[in-house]
Amino acid sequence: MISSAVPARAYTLQFTDSSSKAQIKWPSHTINVAFSSSLAAPPANFKAGSDVVGALRRALANWSEAADIEFTESWSKEQSISAGGGSGDGISLITIAGTQDNAAPFIGASSEMSGRTRVFFTRSGSITEADIVLNPYQQFSTDGTTGTYDLEATFMHEIGHLLGLEHSSAVSATMQPRQGKNGIYSLPAFTPRSLSEDDRAGVRSIYGMRPESAKARGAVTGAVSYHTGVPAFGASVWAEEVSTGKVAATSITLTNGTYLIENLLPGKYRLKVESLDGLVLAAEIASQRGVYAGLATSTQMAFRTAEIGQVSVRADRTVKLDAQLSDQPLQLNPTLIGFNGQLSTLSVPLAPSRVYTIYVGGDGLSLKNLAAEGGVSVTSPYLTVNPSSLAQQQFGAGISVISFDVAVSENAPAGDYSLRLQSASGEVAYIVGGLTVDAAGNVTNPW
Repeated sequence: MISSAVPARAYTLQFTDSSSKAQIKWPSHTINVAFSSSLAAPPANFKAGSDVVGALRRALANWSEAADIEFTESWSKEQSISAGGGSGDGISLITIAGTQDNAAPFIGASSEMSGRTRVFFTRSGSITEADIVLNPYQQFSTDGTTGTYDLEATFMHEIGHLLGLEHSSAVSATMQPRQGKNGIYSLPAFTPRSLSEDDRAGVRSIYGMRPESAKARGAVTGAVSYHTGVPAFGASVWAEEVSTGKVAATSITLTNGTYLIENLLPGKYRLKVESLDGLVLAAEIASQRGVYAGLATSTQMAFRTAEIGQVSVRADRTVKLDAQLSDQPLQLNPTLIGFNGQLSTLSVPLAPSRVYTIYVGGDGLSLKNLAAEGGVSVTSPYLTVNPSSLAQQQFGAGISVISFDVAVSENAPAGDYSLRLQSASGEVAYIVGGLTVDAAGNVTNPW
């Protein structure tokens, strides 16, 4: 079974234009949001008894704990978001009312989206208003009811946009492009209620860390180019901790091929780069404006995943690491991951001290094409693949699928981990953040 997850509309930051000089952010660390009175009287597309206001407050608190920001709350009788194309009304409204204005953003290709955020800002990038509206054509709940969107997860994603974040290329991130409904993998879709390290790094790069938890951190920067020397625009670079294998943060290269990953704790990191043609696509990172707008229309050259190298990050220092991509054709490309007989583009939630059968689908994923040793692995000492469990699966639809068992140790740290695939010819590919170990109580995986 192949389950769908629809776009929710690296940490990836918002900019006013393609020059990337003016970052979109709030001018103050205190942000006032107006709760529409519709939140207190939910319409029929919200399951009766759902804790709408509680879900919103928890989502705001989670983002506030991650960075040096505070939300102040007020109530408003307004029901509809401000119309696009203007300057707005200055009220940052969060609404679930089923008005005509609120339904307008969900026409056509956007009809399956859970929510939208409309941001108003000045030429210098200062946000003056940001409105959040949930889709009146979709069903929501707070108890994991199958076929509904999880309300808290939806608010988490949209608040990320309100703060100035674009989409992430890590499938485990709250800010990844797609949100799954409850029932994918036969589980509640609660994982996005918790911020990933990528989400935290992104919001901290805009607003800094909270003073009480601030620690000196470093950064990695560099440039990625094709073998011809042409800058690689829209390549996904990520850093993972050497000691744990956890994904620390991601970055999407700019038009000049450069990337920047900030807010890394001192330590050793492995850096890698991949093409945005797997579980997350280039067009899903693109927005209607800003530095990544060109990704929606430009022709991206697919390239083989590259393991760039290892760096030592020091506090208050920036390390430089460039990469030149191979000219060999891309042949190994995972595009789906799954569990419990299902495939999707969402990370699989795991709990410590258990063994799971994981599915991966895509191009070049036949057992004969994979390396005899290390064909499938997890880049962490806490998650182990049993090589004898590797099997070919039949899903139809012209897709190649393999399965294998992953054992999670009892002391596995909460975080996101990547699957590594290697072909017999030596080509490597990854599913960045494809596996999530969650200690916050959001993983309810009984299997």
